This record gives sequence, structure tokens and C-alpha cells, in this order.
Amino acid sequence: MKFAKLFLPVFILSFFISLPSAKADLLIEPVVGFSSGNIESEIDNEEHSTSGLSFGGRLGYQNLGFQLGVDYLSSTLGVDNKNWEDLEVSEWAAFVGYKFPIMLRVYAGYILSSVANTEYNKQDMKLENGSGTKIGIGFTGLPFVNINFEMRQGTWDQYILSNTTVKDETKFNTFMIGISLPFAL
Repeated sequence: MKFAKLFLPVFILSFFISLPSAKADLLIEPVVGFSSGNIESEIDNEEHSTSGLSFGGRLGYQNLGFQLGVDYLSSTLGVDNKNWEDLEVSEWAAFVGYKFPIMLRVYAGYILSSVANTEYNKQDMKLENGSGTKIGIGFTGLPFVNINFEMRQGTWDQYILSNTTVKDETKFNTFMIGISLPFAL
């Protein structure tokens, strides 16, 4: 965590210092994929498998292969437990990345905000105050299409059930394989 707090400001500063001397492109990248993973909940003290579709996008700048921006992802994940309904997850992240000239891109991000809505035992439940990290690698060899593999992990720090807020951690680990269409303007 200390590394991320030090690395991100240095990266942002060096990125913007180099902008006047190089051509920077606006990066717009819609993403769609299949996510699979698990949640470990203190609500029922069990680990549950999840899977489902994810979609979203990235918006940022690209300069000399370096990428910097924000990332939004929305997922509908089925849970393998009859007490849980589908999780509707929404998350925002800041990301940095590098696109190599040889058909490969790597990126990492910090999940700034994550919220999940579901039903637990037929009652509305909202998992809040989520944060975490994500790392990914992408194959950029196809024209206009990237194939990405991404890993996300983090926690929701509290949940609201029956209008009662409870401070308990629910951990999530998710892998996503997906495609994206990066446009550099």
C-alpha cells in the first residue's frame, strides 16, 4: 500500500511533465467480459463462488505507451448459495498501464469505490465502502480488439440489511477474461 501511495503521484507527475514534448492521446476503451471468483462473508461465515457478466470502460490518456485514467465496471454475479440473490456490483478505479510495442499491455488499478446490491434471506442488502486492487494483462494483436485477463481483490467494509448498518468485512476475489475496444483520439 505504501508503494502504491508513492508510485502513483510520481507516475502522474512524470506523465504530465512529458505531455508538452510528446503527443498524448485520449483513451476511450469499452470493456465486456466474464467474471468468476468468490466472496468470503462474515455475514454467514462462508465462502461463496460467483460468476457472471461484466461490462464497463476506461477513460484516460495514453502517452508514449503509458496509460493513466479511470475505470468503471458493472457486474451481475450469480452466487452459489440459496440465501443470496445475484450481486449487482458497481466499481470505480484509477488505473495506470503500459502498452508495449509487441502486442502486450499491462495495467494495475486501485478500486476507489465498490458497492454491491443483493438480497440475503429475502431481505434487501447493500455491501458498501468497497476498495481493493486490480491487475491485468492484455493481448493487443488483433485489429481494434484487446483480449484481457484481469484479477480484482478487495473488501466491502460494511453492509446494510433491514435498515441496519453493520461494520463487517466481506472479501472478494474475482478473475475476468474479456475483450475491449481501445480508441486513441
